[in-house]
Amino acid sequence: MKKYLLILIALLTITSGSVSAEVKTYDRQQYDNYGVKKDIHINDNNINNIYETALVDASEKIYDFADILTEEEELLLRETANNFIQKSKMDVVILTINKQYYNDYENENIAADFYDYNDFGLDFENYSGILLLRNAYSLDPYYDMYTFGDAQIYYDYSRMNSILDYIGDDIGDRNYYNAFKSFIYELDFYYETGISPVYRDYYIDSNGDLHKRFNPPIIPALFVSSIVTLIIIVILVKRNKLVSKPTKADEYLDVNSINYTEKTDTFKNAVTSSYTVSSSSGGSSGGHSSGGSRSSGGSHSHGSSGRGHSSGGGRHR
Repeated sequence: MKKYLLILIALLTITSGSVSAEVKTYDRQQYDNYGVKKDIHINDNNINNIYETALVDASEKIYDFADILTEEEELLLRETANNFIQKSKMDVVILTINKQYYNDYENENIAADFYDYNDFGLDFENYSGILLLRNAYSLDPYYDMYTFGDAQIYYDYSRMNSILDYIGDDIGDRNYYNAFKSFIYELDFYYETGISPVYRDYYIDSNGDLHKRFNPPIIPALFVSSIVTLIIIVILVKRNKLVSKPTKADEYLDVNSINYTEKTDTFKNAVTSSYTVSSSSGGSSGGHSSGGSRSSGGSHSHGSSGRGHSSGGGRHR
């Protein structure tokens, strides 16, 4: 009897590592603002989305609603995710579901709502973070990644597709632990590479939207101003050449500014005239003239919360 008991304990020990951990959720009705701590305006347009979105502990990072990971795998992935989070100051979320859908936008809405209506990214600028969604729906499995806040300028459409392609074989073969671990490693690789050249001149506003910075074109501006200056100089030089140089004394005088006082004396039949010149001073004024002057290849959109996010090219496999 004791022998059989030891065998049973051994079997339980061996199989315990393959047990999936149930995701713990909370009742939104018991929390202020339905558990939404971000600066999101709750109204009739999004209240149903909030109700339908599971409220979870944001520190868990791995939310395996589809039960495709073991508890041990979740713990290892959580550790890997937290290492990247501490390094990059961007959140990481892995979400698995098993839900019927009719178009890819439904998956995107689920992912965006899950990120926006939970506490992800609260500790980071513009709620920055990345979410990987795996919908294990048997008739049409799907996966894609979504970026929020400043993560959008690190992971452009091309980089996201490279990451999705890189983990594609493991996703297709249902090697989910390897796929998700590789996903985080790829995030780290591109983070180390730096901000994407596509978004080097962009910034993220407080609503999570991308905006291009205004950088004055210094070199073209200098070139244009030089050309304009040269044209003005040529015009002034030509005008100066058209003015003929005076050769007689009276050419220096303005006849309209001269007043004559005449006195006549007769002497030996000769006439001598004397006059006084009264001139007015004048000047000319000069003048001057003055003149004034979805993401690249990707998808940037808004969830029901109104906050912006970007997504990659989803895969069906």
